[in-house]
Amino acid sequence: MNFLSHSHVVPCVAAAVFATAFSSLAFAQTKVVVDPGKKYQVFEGWGTSLCWWAVKAGAWSEANRSKLIGAIADPDTGLGYTIFRYNIGGGDQPGHDHLTKGDGGGKVPGYKPTEKGDYDWTADPYQRTIALELAKRVKDPIFEAFSNSPPWWMTKSGCVSGSSDGSDNLKEDYFDDFADYLSEVALHFKTEWGLTFRTVEPFNEPSAGWWKSNGGQEGCGFKNNQSRMIVELGKALQKKGLFPETSVSAADETSIKQAHDQLGNYTAEALSYLGQVNTHSYSDGSYRKQLFNRAFGLNKRLWQSETGPLSKSGDEHIALWMANVIIQDLRDMHAEAWIDWQIGDPAENWRSLALNHSKQTFTPNARYYMHAAFSRYIRPGSRIIDSDNGNTLAALTPDGALVLIVRNSGSSDVKYEFDLGEFVKIGTSAKVVRFELPGSLTKQSDIAVSGKALSMTAKANTITTMVIDGAEGGACKPDSIIPYVKIHNNTGWDETTDVKLNKGDSLVIGPHPWEGGRWVWSGPNGFTSTSREIRFKNMDGTKSGYYKAVHTNASGCEGSVTFKVVVDDPAHPFVEPDTSEQDSTGDTSAVALRDFGMCPLGALWTNEPVQVFDVQGHYLGAMREEKVRSLNAGVYLLRAGKNVRKVRVE
Repeated sequence: MNFLSHSHVVPCVAAAVFATAFSSLAFAQTKVVVDPGKKYQVFEGWGTSLCWWAVKAGAWSEANRSKLIGAIADPDTGLGYTIFRYNIGGGDQPGHDHLTKGDGGGKVPGYKPTEKGDYDWTADPYQRTIALELAKRVKDPIFEAFSNSPPWWMTKSGCVSGSSDGSDNLKEDYFDDFADYLSEVALHFKTEWGLTFRTVEPFNEPSAGWWKSNGGQEGCGFKNNQSRMIVELGKALQKKGLFPETSVSAADETSIKQAHDQLGNYTAEALSYLGQVNTHSYSDGSYRKQLFNRAFGLNKRLWQSETGPLSKSGDEHIALWMANVIIQDLRDMHAEAWIDWQIGDPAENWRSLALNHSKQTFTPNARYYMHAAFSRYIRPGSRIIDSDNGNTLAALTPDGALVLIVRNSGSSDVKYEFDLGEFVKIGTSAKVVRFELPGSLTKQSDIAVSGKALSMTAKANTITTMVIDGAEGGACKPDSIIPYVKIHNNTGWDETTDVKLNKGDSLVIGPHPWEGGRWVWSGPNGFTSTSREIRFKNMDGTKSGYYKAVHTNASGCEGSVTFKVVVDDPAHPFVEPDTSEQDSTGDTSAVALRDFGMCPLGALWTNEPVQVFDVQGHYLGAMREEKVRSLNAGVYLLRAGKNVRKVRVE
């Protein structure tokens, strides 16, 4: 708007205030605190699926394939990808010619084309060629096998693109057959071709409901019975000597919410075979934190295993839009790997490389250089750490450098001041590269680090990557634990660790933080739990004692709280455990029961019954020497009158 074209006159004082405010807005700095004490996931690497581009590119000449693999895998001049997802094809029924996606690469051959026939190990030569060449070229690669559909003869519809209505398509009595097929392919890759899959994923977007017969790509509904399939596959891998080196991953849902919900439904047996949680991040991004919390609580590795601009809206450039997806997946979901759908998709917005299969050439686009701004610098083994701004990402590399990445998708430059005061040591300058549109990644002048602070300007529509050597420090910071308890389901919680109850009372112990982290409880009489909240009904003196909760937060830092619970129960009185090394006789060590009867403590060491407690004060009963000797190995407290002695059963 041209203010001079209006007849309004702005008073001098008001004009001065307006000018000052405008100046402050234009040149204000955004402060970002980087905290190395809040360490999150150890990042395993960047990657891509091999279907469908590798089905086509595997037919290129060896020299041209080598150039392409260099652009993908070289850590200095390429993308430095180290994770690759190999698609075990189902193979469609003869006569079906509808798998046209990916310039025809979507028609992935299966290794067992008929139910009664033999395996065809010559199938899928081109995707396999790319996989084996990557295995030789890449340092410490990680391979995952995944399935889009079982072989056609295992499906209800007889078609590998889905059922007639998008419902589950595996025949009811073919769960074990499908598990045998996937595990047999994994076994052959290991024994015959020298490539070991760390995980095998039996599903791809199984709950989406859009996999229907005569579609353009393989797909199979698998909304129900996922636990059953995971167990069958786990057992098959175990039977063939592959598990646990090769475990099951699941469920590659298109929605993060679906991944979260399905994970919550898995049986304990399924979880025992599940080595990794996979999710696509196409939709329901608000569930990133919830999925992480659930996976972390189960102690399961979490991957963002496929994504792209499926839900993109607005006119933001695709490279900057995808950069935001990366930042959110790593910041909020704490993904331990970030995998693109396929690096050479035919669609412009979905690819990083435009592949010309007839000429056997490739051309990088803007997304390629954007990805390089992340993947060349945050290398496998880096630790994502806390930075308190959603357009930034911070990581510590294995060689002790701090990597800071800033995304600015706006039309104006933004000034940032990075507070590095939490570091014990930090280098004096940052090396800088900048991604800019229409597509480049170029070296910039170094930026000085002064007083443990770094000031920089993020230019409009750029991604700036800064690397500072010599980063040290960051003490682990456990979460504060609030000790909440509730008796008789009262409406309010009491903040205390000293709990006194009457016999018959109910008790809930529910410390905070109420979400996130892992909880491990120990208590009287061998009590254990991995829930945050523990509940007891009809309490009596046998449950008296000390209950300890250890909380591990997302940074791997441990905090703990101990609750003393005493039930007023004359039949089972609480005895404070002896926590000192010195007992009533002056001995400074526990006494083996082989010496029982030799100590001059009178009634305690005769063959008269004595009261026996575990070390947490739980009363086990009145016992003679023979009964004490028969207890499980461990330390116990024996009491006769006022005399108490600690003994060890061996």
